[in-house]
Amino acid sequence: MFTKISHLWQELVNENEDEGIYLNEDNLVSSTNIETTKQKFHSFKLFVSPKIQALLLIEKQINQVYYQITVTFDYQEIVDFLELIQPQIIISNEKLTKLNQILSKDQNKDCSNHTFIFALLRILTEPLCLQEGYFGDYYQNQPIEVILRNRIEQERILHQVTQQIQQDLDLLIIIKMTIEQVQTLLQIDRLLIYQIKVPVQKKISDEIKFIDTVTYEAKVSSIIPSVLNFQEESCFNNIKNCEEKYLNGFYLAVEDVDNSNINNCLKESMQKLGVQAKIVVPIIVQNKLWGLLIAHQCFSPRKWKSSEVNFLKNISEYLAVAIYQYNCYQKLEKQKKLLEQQIEKKAKELQDALIAAQIANQSKTEFLGSISHELRTPLTCIIGLSGTLLHWSQDKQHKLSTEQQIRYLRIIQDSGRKLLQLINNILDFADIEAGKSLLFIEQISLQNISNMIYLAGIEIARNQGISVKLDNLTTPELDLFYADGERLYQILLNLVDNAIKFTPSGGEVIIRLMRNQNQVIFQIEDTGIGIYEEQISLLFTKFQQLENYRTRTYSGTGLGLALTKHLVELHGGLIEVESVVGKGSIFTVILPNSEEKNNIKPKIIEKEIGDIKINKTIVIICDDDEIGTFLCELLTAADYQVIWLIDVSEAINRIKLINPAVVILEKNQQISLSISNALKNDENKSFYLIVIRDEINGNDWENLSNSGIDEYLLKPLLPRVLLKKMSRIIKN
Repeated sequence: MFTKISHLWQELVNENEDEGIYLNEDNLVSSTNIETTKQKFHSFKLFVSPKIQALLLIEKQINQVYYQITVTFDYQEIVDFLELIQPQIIISNEKLTKLNQILSKDQNKDCSNHTFIFALLRILTEPLCLQEGYFGDYYQNQPIEVILRNRIEQERILHQVTQQIQQDLDLLIIIKMTIEQVQTLLQIDRLLIYQIKVPVQKKISDEIKFIDTVTYEAKVSSIIPSVLNFQEESCFNNIKNCEEKYLNGFYLAVEDVDNSNINNCLKESMQKLGVQAKIVVPIIVQNKLWGLLIAHQCFSPRKWKSSEVNFLKNISEYLAVAIYQYNCYQKLEKQKKLLEQQIEKKAKELQDALIAAQIANQSKTEFLGSISHELRTPLTCIIGLSGTLLHWSQDKQHKLSTEQQIRYLRIIQDSGRKLLQLINNILDFADIEAGKSLLFIEQISLQNISNMIYLAGIEIARNQGISVKLDNLTTPELDLFYADGERLYQILLNLVDNAIKFTPSGGEVIIRLMRNQNQVIFQIEDTGIGIYEEQISLLFTKFQQLENYRTRTYSGTGLGLALTKHLVELHGGLIEVESVVGKGSIFTVILPNSEEKNNIKPKIIEKEIGDIKINKTIVIICDDDEIGTFLCELLTAADYQVIWLIDVSEAINRIKLINPAVVILEKNQQISLSISNALKNDENKSFYLIVIRDEINGNDWENLSNSGIDEYLLKPLLPRVLLKKMSRIIKN
């Protein structure tokens, strides 16, 4: 009876849709617990038009058979009801205006739709036995032993499903066996599962899309057409709050599709499939609609019994448990594989660390042998020649000529210079490794330092038949540059000395200098023996020589280029190598113009820094969880205020509000450039901008520098180097 009354209201809406306004529980803020200050009810159906105002109020559902309802056409009662629910109503302004116009006092409120009234009275005056016969005919028309046998068979199927779940059988096996047995027991023409949001990979690309489709099916015979992989998304998408209704316990039972009041789109779809009657029960897993258990009767209408509906509900609940267990198992398997991969990764890292330790130990052994050889050679010259000079200076009869004395003294001086350079390199490298090396940034003349290097190169190449040239491409306007002059001289001297060492007689070494507004570029080009491509990566490794110290033809400790690289990086610069075996090499040093004058009066500045409040806020823009966590923990432990931003679209505005001292970017080249360009345009920019890279070359750095990037960090991030840079930047 209640179903017929509900259908009657729907027919009223369909026939007068253009003239009136239809409201039900779906138009409220919350349809699961409908309660006002004065009234609590289950649901309602209200239609208001100039000709008729009809309210069907379902006050409560007593059980699966009985409902308590109120039907009224009284204008005042409908107005009072609307006032009660008005705070919760959600409708458009257009509908609200139309509703108020219909209910205005100048309208005729007498109900003139007598057809609707007569139809309602016909439903209400039908004998009650016909209504209850719908539920009782199952038991009245069958012997008790048949009823019990069916009940026992239902319990057996549920028990079997439980056992299958406990045995951790595959989900496909559980679902297939279950729907086949249920279809056989209930004599359903076709029982299927319509799964929601099934992941499917596209053939052309690796993109995953989600579809709603039939994934399982059981049929009474081969005459029934298969609907496996059938998709019908348009109908479900057009039904308002379809998924929410199913989550709230709704199920659909249709005895005759042709004479039902279901959605027209859905009715047409069922007619195409030859479905005459159907039941739809939701399968809910973890409060989400996983799919629908659907029973089809194909050749004739069917009155669905309450016991059949309840049994299908039980089956859907058991299947939900099986699906939940299967999903949990899949997650555990995924976590297991992930852990295995991490263990393999850690094992590989340990193996690599062991190999690296063995190589380091071998390199140190080589270094000790090399250093003893390098120290012994100049010391032998100094001691031997100074002893010779001392001996012959005491012999009055056989004195050395002035030319011989000058030659010996020059050899002693050269040996002493090499020895001093060797010792300085070792001490400098030890200081840098211990984090004690600091730069003294001051304004220097590029012309002066290039001339000094040129003269030193001529002195080193003396008597070796090697030509040294200076190619200064700068202008007087760009001569002044901020850097540590002593360290820059050391960098260039090491490279020039190295170029001369590996250039045979008759060769040439060119010292080239170029400059733009933001950086200076030094190139040391030689026509020497060159370097094999696979050996270039070893050039800047500490304690590393490309030849064995026992058999090599060129001297060296393996520290010069490693020290040079460290000094360049202390300046925030880059060093690159291009080489062709047999033709020569080009070493390129790129240094940024660092206008830091804080080292001129260190004591005064330290006092000034102590007197003011230092901004120690650091913003990190990073997607990588490991790097972000590492930076946050390390910098927080070092007493910095760290803010980690992930959303790039909001980062720029937030940075302007936060006003940090340092911004660290861990993004790709394009995103880093876009962020830096946006921040560079801000006239009030007062923070230091740093990027993190796996590797970087001269062109990359030039692009980043021109976009406002102040410095870079290379992976893997070293805590000591990072903290040292942060301390220097914050103090400056």
